Amino acid sequence: AAPSEWHARDPAERPSSKPKGNPTPPPKAAGAVDPEDVDRKSSLALTKKGFAAGAVARACASVRPTADDEKTSFNEQKRRRIAAVTSWLLQHAELWELPREQLAETKRARGEADDENRHQEQETRGSDESLGADDVFDVFDVDASERAQTLVKQGILPILETHVRLAKKEDSFETPKADGDGNVAGSRAAQDRERTGKSLRVVRLEKAAARGRDLCPRLARGEACAFSSKTFETSGARRDSRADSDSAAETAAACVYSHDIEKFMREKPPDLKGACPFGGGGACRFGKRCRFYGSHGLEDEKAGEQKKTSIKNDANAAELNALSDETQRLLAKCAFALPRSDAVLKTMGVPVKCVSRTQAARVYGAPRAPADREGHLGVSEPGGRLDRPGWLPPPPDFRGKLYVAPLTTVGNMPFRRACIRAGADVTVSEMAMAANLLKGDRREWALVRRHASETCFGVQVCGGYPDLMARVGELLDYTTQCDFVDINMGCPIDGVCNKGAGASLFKDAEGLARCEKTVRCASRAMRSTPLTIKIRMGYEDDPAKYVAHEVLARARGWGAAAATLHGRTRQQRYSRDADWEYIERCARVAARDGDGLPLVGNGDVFGWADYARRMRSGHLATCMIGRGALVKPWVFTEIKERRVWDISATERLAYFERFARDGLEHWGADEKGVETTRRFMLEWMSYTHRYVPVGLIERGVTQKMTLRPMPYEGRNELETMLASDDVRDWIALSEMFLGKPAKSFAFVPKHASNSYSRESAAALRQLGSSCVAEEDDDDDAQNG
Repeated sequence: AAPSEWHARDPAERPSSKPKGNPTPPPKAAGAVDPEDVDRKSSLALTKKGFAAGAVARACASVRPTADDEKTSFNEQKRRRIAAVTSWLLQHAELWELPREQLAETKRARGEADDENRHQEQETRGSDESLGADDVFDVFDVDASERAQTLVKQGILPILETHVRLAKKEDSFETPKADGDGNVAGSRAAQDRERTGKSLRVVRLEKAAARGRDLCPRLARGEACAFSSKTFETSGARRDSRADSDSAAETAAACVYSHDIEKFMREKPPDLKGACPFGGGGACRFGKRCRFYGSHGLEDEKAGEQKKTSIKNDANAAELNALSDETQRLLAKCAFALPRSDAVLKTMGVPVKCVSRTQAARVYGAPRAPADREGHLGVSEPGGRLDRPGWLPPPPDFRGKLYVAPLTTVGNMPFRRACIRAGADVTVSEMAMAANLLKGDRREWALVRRHASETCFGVQVCGGYPDLMARVGELLDYTTQCDFVDINMGCPIDGVCNKGAGASLFKDAEGLARCEKTVRCASRAMRSTPLTIKIRMGYEDDPAKYVAHEVLARARGWGAAAATLHGRTRQQRYSRDADWEYIERCARVAARDGDGLPLVGNGDVFGWADYARRMRSGHLATCMIGRGALVKPWVFTEIKERRVWDISATERLAYFERFARDGLEHWGADEKGVETTRRFMLEWMSYTHRYVPVGLIERGVTQKMTLRPMPYEGRNELETMLASDDVRDWIALSEMFLGKPAKSFAFVPKHASNSYSRESAAALRQLGSSCVAEEDDDDDAQNG
């Protein structure tokens, strides 16, 4: 055989050994580096240094690589790219988009005064000169007309005269009187038991009667009822307890729902238009009770059997934090083991008073005294390790993220999903009472449900005692999927403050001591979830009694990972503007004396100009947006795109259309779910009608939370309807997506919180408007 080339005599001519596996690709020639890869790696390096991701993206789009850069290697291109982008950021980015350690140098390079010097200069000049010349106008600018400036000083938002509608007396909405059946649509006595004055017995009987008219859920799905086939014969109400023993036993075994399918289908309201949100057929857990039953596409039933589809019933597959039956039973019996919180309370000498004496004796072996015991988490860590703040979980990253405030009633999951679509980054559950969570109350646990689209989600709880909050903190840490747990220490509601929780913790020295001990115990009882707090400036509306700056200076040492400050006091509620000067002062205190505690500002952020102005100093991590998001959820889009959006009426209506779909997925597609979705949609509309389109506001004026809008007519009929404060118009809007409500349906908003002044109401009445109430009730407010 011919000699192989592998045996060539000249070593220089001998080829290299044959590589094993896939050969190594040849090195790329100069200039073959992918510029997108360079940008991606450079952006990652800059964000790790503390630059805001949005600012880095703008810088990469503004600074392009040169021809010489493209001829170098990948690492050299990356080095040059980082240097060029960093230079652009230091010159053009907002201060809050820069790393904290570069703020002082950047301010000196830009010729801006130091914060302390600026603060002193502002106090010397007065509050009217506190804003710089380059600040975005607060309410109106020099182009505003004399009429607009006069109305703004009276607390009124000036509308173009061609659209102003000063309602006549007969045009104003009056509460309708009771009809023949005694139903009062829209009255304050029609929404819940507190307003109706009905006894608990009457409420129970009405609910039992409604269940008696509803079809059995199992029978609606084509399954056999788990109870007796005998049903109640008294319109669904329970029989008299004085009946004989045989009747009582028969009643106990009977199903509380109706089994008359034909009667139910005759009396059932018409189906809604569109497809079933659960997929229809076998995928819908409501079966014949579904208001989209006609779209299920089922064939005629034969021999009482229903055609089954292969689709699984995964209606709430995208929802997390559901309370299991086993956990609920253990909580109801006070048998859920919480060893970590027990160890923390024992180490800190805090007695357990959130359980009864009988339960404490059964669980701990002594009345209200925690003892060592095993549980699902095993033996807890030694006490010495629990007292080390450095061992606590890392804080959540709020820097530059858009934060939706926790809102009672209206901050439900469908609303939070609407905010996420608009650009929100951080969401929080509605405020849940800690005591009810520990009892296994399913209504309270429903508030902490999380949707899969909520990438950064927190659970807010309210309680004012260390033993209670330590136990609920460990419970949430073990049973829920959340990124942080937030304690509401700013709730101004009377029912909360009277229980020693919420803003009452800042009322006196005893409350502040409980506040400290609560944070210390709760933060150490959680193994993997960081703890944040939400506070107000103080309890009383007296600057000499503000205590937030003292709390923020020590909160990091107590164990708080971050804090949110609402720029109002408990006594102030929602009246007047939020005090952002004090928030900025507290941000400096938290950064300097509070060991770098991340602080989130809250109060009256209504647009991108407000957000940019509040974040300008660079001391705040971000701003929390509450009522601004309720009035216009697209505020998150405005902030991210840095523009004022003159949204059309059709685009606004699309928010409610999607809310209806999300609500039916969350609360159900049966009659009860439809009415629940309608009620929460109307609660939201009680805020959205306050929005005034940008094109209708006088030139040079921007809408503020404290300016009362003048009654106006929109640019089309739909825009006028969206601006109406008439409950009947809100119900008509809901009918577009949820059909007509029941004849007995009645609605009154639960909350009436606003920042309007009484002087603005009087000024509007002088202008000829009769649709303004004599007095404003701004006490029924959301949590703080």
